[in-house]
Amino acid sequence: MADVNKGAVAFGIINQYYYYRMQAEIGASKVTAKIAHLAPRDPGYVIDVSGAAVLKASKHQAEAQKFLAFMVSKQAQEIIGTPGTGPDQSISFEYPLDSGVTTKAPETPFSQLQPSSITIADLGTGATAISLMREAGLL
Repeated sequence: MADVNKGAVAFGIINQYYYYRMQAEIGASKVTAKIAHLAPRDPGYVIDVSGAAVLKASKHQAEAQKFLAFMVSKQAQEIIGTPGTGPDQSISFEYPLDSGVTTKAPETPFSQLQPSSITIADLGTGATAISLMREAGLL
């Protein structure tokens, strides 16, 4: 994002929340980059999912389970969906998981997204994508 904003590279492929986070961090007037979306159902138009789990080998199973339970709670999801409400006033701009929590960020509403029908399982491990991005000079 920073390199696109400085004009060092012509474009970048990002999760849209990075754009809004940069605007909040450096000020919208200092952001010269523009956000553009892929066409509806384009194979590159995917919903990127973050995940969490507890390792079977963890020595802190109970604490880890409590942490995961908190992360999917309404309280934590409201922190994710409301910029500047985290303990450190962090700016998230990510979509909350809880359907009862809506983002206060300027992102495209989740209900209006039109991703490809490609599933996360279809994407595999990402090793091929990383290799292609390196080959193209994007990483």
